[in-house]
Amino acid sequence: MTSRERVRKMFRGELKNSFCISTGGMANDNMSAYAYAKLLKHLGMEDKPIKVYDLFQMIPILDIDVVNRLGGDFVHVQRPRYRFNMDQKEWKPGFLNDGTPCYYPAEFETIPDDKRGKWVEMDGERYAYMPKNGLYFDIMKHPLEDALDPEELKLIHPAVYMSEEDIDYTVKEIEYLYENTDKAIVLLFAGQLVEQGQRDFGFESFYCNLAVEQELMHAYFRMITDAYMHNLSKILERAGDKIDVVWFCDDIGTQETLQFSIPMYKEMIKPYTTEMWGYIHQNYEHIRVRYHSCGAVFDLIPEFMDAGADMLNPVQISAKGMDPQRLKDTYGEKLIFWGGGTDTQSLDPHPDLDEVRANAQNLLEIFSKNGNYVFTQIHNFQADTEPETILAIFDTAKSYREKLESEQE
Repeated sequence: MTSRERVRKMFRGELKNSFCISTGGMANDNMSAYAYAKLLKHLGMEDKPIKVYDLFQMIPILDIDVVNRLGGDFVHVQRPRYRFNMDQKEWKPGFLNDGTPCYYPAEFETIPDDKRGKWVEMDGERYAYMPKNGLYFDIMKHPLEDALDPEELKLIHPAVYMSEEDIDYTVKEIEYLYENTDKAIVLLFAGQLVEQGQRDFGFESFYCNLAVEQELMHAYFRMITDAYMHNLSKILERAGDKIDVVWFCDDIGTQETLQFSIPMYKEMIKPYTTEMWGYIHQNYEHIRVRYHSCGAVFDLIPEFMDAGADMLNPVQISAKGMDPQRLKDTYGEKLIFWGGGTDTQSLDPHPDLDEVRANAQNLLEIFSKNGNYVFTQIHNFQADTEPETILAIFDTAKSYREKLESEQE
C-alpha cells in the first residue's frame, strides 16, 4: 500500500497491526540543517539542496528521496511566510555558520554586529539574534511587552490575514504534492495562541497578563483567532480534500509540570482552539488535527481531545508523568500518538547504535500495539546528531513495520 493509503487506513481505525512513520512531516520531527548536511553526505546525496525554511530552528525541507529512505509517510506544506514574515516563494544561495552551502528564503537578510553575531529585522526593527557560531535565532523584541489596553494591540506575523497571492501559492503547493507524491499531506498551520503570546508580550508579561489582565488577553486571542480562522478557511475551501492533517502548535508543558493551571487553560486558551479545531471537524471529516505540545501534559490530554485534537506530538517521554506505557494504556484507543520513538533530549552525540536500536524497538512495541501510532523521534535531531544514529533509528522502525505487515499477508 502507498503511504497515503496507510495513513488513511490508520485514520479509519483499520491499521491495527502496523503504524505510520514521519520524518520531516512537520517542523518538530525534522533535523537541524547541520545534521541534514551530514546525512546527505553519508547517503551520497550531496547534490540535494539544503533549503532552510524554519529560520528559528534552522530546519530544512527534507528532499523526497530522503523521506523515502527513512520510510516517511508524510510531506508538509507551510504558509509561504513561515518565519519573520519573509516570503519563501523564491530562494537564494547562502551558507550555514560552518560554511556548508545552503539556500535561504530570498528575503532573508541578516545584520552583523561587532560580536560577530547577526540580527534579523521584522517590521523595520531588530527582532531576533543569533550569536557567533550559534545554531538558532533567539527572539529579542516583544512588541506588546508593555501593552495593557486592548486598543494597544496590534498583530504581527504569523497572526496576520494571508494575501490572496499567498493563499493561492499554498493551494498550488498542496496540489503539487498531492499529484506528485504518494504521501499524506500535512498543512503546517500552527495556529499558536500561547507561543504567539509569548513572542508578542514576552514570557513574563504574557503569564502575568493571563492572571490579572484577562480582558486584554481575551481581546488578543480573539484577534489572532479571527486571523487564523480566515486563513484556515481560505486554504481548506480550495484544497481541503487533498489535506490529511492540519498541524497546530503550542508548548503548554514544562519538564516537570504544566505552564499554567487546568482551569486557566479551560478559561483562556481552550475556547479558541475548540473553535479552530471544531471548524475542521465540522467541515472536513477526513482531516485529523495534530497538536504539538512539549512537556508534562498528561493531565491536559483529556482537554486537548475534548477540544478536537486527534493526534499528540512530540510525546515527550522524558517529562514528568509521560511514561510510554501509561500514555498508551490511558489514551491509546482514542488518541494517535505522533512521536515518542527516541528521546532526542538525552541522545548522546556518539551513542552505542545497538542501544539506540533496542530503545527504538522497545518504544515501538509499546506505542504501536493495536495501531494509532506515527513513529518518529521526540522533536528535531540536533546539529551534532550523526547520520548513523538517524539511520539506525528509522531502519529499526522500517524493519519492524515490514515484519508486522508481512505477517498479515
